[in-house]
Amino acid sequence: MGALGVGRWLGVAAVVLAMGCWRGPGPAVEAPPVTAQVLPAKAILTAGHTLAFTARVDGDPAQAVVWSVLEPGGGRVDAAGQYRAPAAPGVYTVRATFKAGPGLTAAAKVTVVAPPAGEIVAPRRVMPETPDLAARIAPVAGSQYHWTVTGGTITGGADAAAVSFRSGSGPKLVLACKVTNAAGDGLNSSLEVPVAAKVALTIKPASVTITAERGMKFGFDLAGGTSLGVVWKLGEPGAGKLDPTGKYVAPSVPGRYTVRVDSVDDPAVSATATVEVVAKPPESLYAPDSFLPGAEGLRARVPELAGMTYAWQLEGGTITAGAASAAMQFEAGKGPSLTLRCRITNGAGDSFTASKVLKAR
Repeated sequence: MGALGVGRWLGVAAVVLAMGCWRGPGPAVEAPPVTAQVLPAKAILTAGHTLAFTARVDGDPAQAVVWSVLEPGGGRVDAAGQYRAPAAPGVYTVRATFKAGPGLTAAAKVTVVAPPAGEIVAPRRVMPETPDLAARIAPVAGSQYHWTVTGGTITGGADAAAVSFRSGSGPKLVLACKVTNAAGDGLNSSLEVPVAAKVALTIKPASVTITAERGMKFGFDLAGGTSLGVVWKLGEPGAGKLDPTGKYVAPSVPGRYTVRVDSVDDPAVSATATVEVVAKPPESLYAPDSFLPGAEGLRARVPELAGMTYAWQLEGGTITAGAASAAMQFEAGKGPSLTLRCRITNGAGDSFTASKVLKAR
């Protein structure tokens, strides 16, 4: 076969091959889809804190990305993917737009949470060995709490925003709490609480004698405790009147009564005063309305009551007996009148002077 024949054969073969390859449309070969990602895809971040995001296409770092935050007020993200959370907690979207492909984007969700709150609210002072005391921290959703107490004992809520505890013997206790928010940021707080000395309480006066229906003011001496708070109480029904400041008014009926003062900080501590209520000095004086000048064996008297003392005086005559008793004897002088006086004093020191003028007949 000459060269021309060979060439023709090759030409025919090429056409045949070409026709064989064209036998109609076969299955389309599609390019694999492009995978775009923002990492991390989800995050929890404390308000005001920062987090670096990265963008990948098919697992490789993306070279040309435009970053944005979808929600207004949702924070800021710079050209390198560095995100700063806003002050307001919420859920926000950080989006990456890839220049390599039209409409190619990926996004991450960021949950912004409040910073851990750690201010401990507790009593300013506590009594020693006191149960059922409480301290608390303003709760922040999603936070975890771990309480410890030095100088006391936790009785409940060691892993809650509020804790209950019992104080020790003093002189102080320390409350401590580690607070961790949902983003994992922690805060250590502590508060030192003084433990007061035990209460010592006395009442002043510890005993008193007072006239019926008269008033007086009780006082007290208080040491220890967390305050100067006291509560005043009458010991018996009918013991008189007593106001919250210790002002007392005796009853009308003589007798022995008690007044008590209790500590507010430790109600088991109290002090009691004995009150002896005595009758008022009587005001009556009995004697003749007239007399004969120079008469002897005349008599005068006032009511005799237990606990009273008597002191007689006579003008225009002479006391002959009973100058210090409820009944007195006397002689009349020669004048036209005489005056009787008796000073009556009760056990409380209150007195009344009864008097009467007698005319000669």
